[in-house]
Amino acid sequence: MNNMQSFLKNKYIATLVLYFLYLVQFILDQVSKAQKFDYMKHKKDILIALTILYAGFIFYLSSQSNLSIPASIFKIPIMYELADIAKNLGLGFIIDIAEYAHEHMDKVAHMLLYFGLGLLLHLTFKNSDNVILRRYAAIFAVVVGVIYGISDEYHQSFVPGRSSSVHDILADGIGVTIAQIIFLLLILINLRRKKENGDRETSPGEK
Repeated sequence: MNNMQSFLKNKYIATLVLYFLYLVQFILDQVSKAQKFDYMKHKKDILIALTILYAGFIFYLSSQSNLSIPASIFKIPIMYELADIAKNLGLGFIIDIAEYAHEHMDKVAHMLLYFGLGLLLHLTFKNSDNVILRRYAAIFAVVVGVIYGISDEYHQSFVPGRSSSVHDILADGIGVTIAQIIFLLLILINLRRKKENGDRETSPGEK
């Protein structure tokens, strides 16, 4: 009887070890595939997938009946000290902005969420195979972002405890637009640097 129990116990342990080895082999195979994966070649597909997942995340948040934003961070003692420092430095307007954001945290949350969506939409359109989508990526990002914001507010109107708001749509549009402005500024900065580098390269030859 003892031999049988010992045999069954050893068999159980051997099975666990075998499955563990299979799991390790599977993980190593996936790591190997990930290392060989050509991310640049599939950049467009990756961006599309990320954009869809992010939009799904927003949809999930909108489906929650009780979604409250914690405001306890503004009650931390160090925040009051930072406020005093800012006032002493003549940066009182920062305090005003922070207080406005505190009073309208739901709108700030909308702006931040759709800022992220705006970034992904721009990158997705910028890496599209369609020439028009690439050229007017910022415009298409704003249009699609705002349309999604409107549809999200419509969906939110059916969620118990939630309501739709024009102000939320406005906040969504501002978030998406800010993302495009940042992209445009980066493009202009990059063009200016290229121009300056080009001028430096041509100046010795002109002399």
